[in-house]
Amino acid sequence: MPLEENAPSGGDRQAIEFSTLSMRPRRPGFENRFLDRRPRRLTASANSDGDRDRPPSRSRTLTSDFNPVTLLIGSGTVTVTGTGSGWEYNTPRMRILLVATKTPWPPIDGGRLVLLNTIDGLRDAGHRVTLIAPVDGRFLDVELVRQNLEGRCEVHLPPAATRGAIRSLVQAEVSRTPVTIIRHSLERVHRTVERVIADEQFDVVHAEQQQAFAGSQPARRAGIPVVLRAQNVESALWTFASRYRSAFLKAFFRREAAKLAAWESECCRQADATIALTRFDACALRKLAGPKARVENVEAPFVGQLEAGRTSLEGDPAVVILASRKWLPNRDAVWRFVGEAWPRVHQVLPSARLHVFGISKSVDRSPGVSWHPAPEKSTDAFPSGAVVAIPSRHPTGVPMKCLEAWARGLPVVGSPEAAEQLEAEDGREMLVASGSEHFARAMVMLHENPGLKDRLIDGGREALKQRHDPAKVVAKLENVYHQAMSKP
Repeated sequence: MPLEENAPSGGDRQAIEFSTLSMRPRRPGFENRFLDRRPRRLTASANSDGDRDRPPSRSRTLTSDFNPVTLLIGSGTVTVTGTGSGWEYNTPRMRILLVATKTPWPPIDGGRLVLLNTIDGLRDAGHRVTLIAPVDGRFLDVELVRQNLEGRCEVHLPPAATRGAIRSLVQAEVSRTPVTIIRHSLERVHRTVERVIADEQFDVVHAEQQQAFAGSQPARRAGIPVVLRAQNVESALWTFASRYRSAFLKAFFRREAAKLAAWESECCRQADATIALTRFDACALRKLAGPKARVENVEAPFVGQLEAGRTSLEGDPAVVILASRKWLPNRDAVWRFVGEAWPRVHQVLPSARLHVFGISKSVDRSPGVSWHPAPEKSTDAFPSGAVVAIPSRHPTGVPMKCLEAWARGLPVVGSPEAAEQLEAEDGREMLVASGSEHFARAMVMLHENPGLKDRLIDGGREALKQRHDPAKVVAKLENVYHQAMSKP
């Protein structure tokens, strides 16, 4: 049901177009009623209402000469009744069960941050979200996680840890299932999903990442539509990561990548809809899954403006990189930048200093480089006046650090891969650099041209507004959810 914003003048009014929908019955008592299946246009003035037992709905009084139509969608009805000026239109908000492999709080990595921003956006749009995610109490305070998610969503946090590596490897060999899927297929999560869907009604299940799709199987068996959101193309990540392994591990990673490609293909075909965060990932998943899979591109949500950090870093300019010890491709990109690109930058800009966050105890003694632990607050790594460098080369996913840099008003110098993932243009949202000389030239341009820095900041924030605005992203999510609910 697309809502068009070309409202006629004279009050708070909207033009609403009903298109033909075929809702899938999911439980006894759920049916579809169409008195007239023709597309229709209605004019409405909007207000909101709700009650304690269901998510708030949108109620509109309509003016139309069309015949009435009543649609039953999810946990409520969309009803158009009456004649002349007495039409009423009610759209219920959705009840969404979100199954994940990790909690969105604390948002210490890009995947958690995407999930947290998504939950906040759905909540702000009035939807009721129930989250099921395992928590390993050895590393996270369960009650602290629960407190920080309170008010955002209803939370179920089954205590569980991923399976051990050796056990997972043996089971993966026997079952021919990818080892990363084995590690995250947790019985306690599975049982929690079964219990929750038995106690409550949901309109749609959102499985966050391919590893969580297995945990959503009880919902599929109950007839609830399942939407898979793939933050990355996992098979592409494993293929890329194989480059950084020894000869023995290289063969293992490539074999796992092939198994993951088959797994992803099957997941996309089984899901009622699949969401990719970038246009390139969507194309890759369509290619893997074939024409029968429904794959949509819905960008990662991110607010348009945040304050930069107030603590200054040494250097003119101070250049920031966020690193990861665990993710080898990221770590390799950082080492290559420090060893190859930074010496050239420091040669042409002796006053510049590189600050690497996420690796605190390095034996490296490169001139002009400071090593820091992972920041306690994200503002520490995004201080006012700094330049953010993103030399990552992996071919899938979204560099959330770039979105945060844009929101905090910092210019970005990034690799061609980072620019491609974000559909960013060189000189508009970021400066694109592919090698040592390019990075050095970009840093000099930013240092000598304050106007360029301002244009990049404005361009980054405009990209957030156009492509990553939470309200726009949630509208796209709603559309995908409704497509999944209407799939025959």
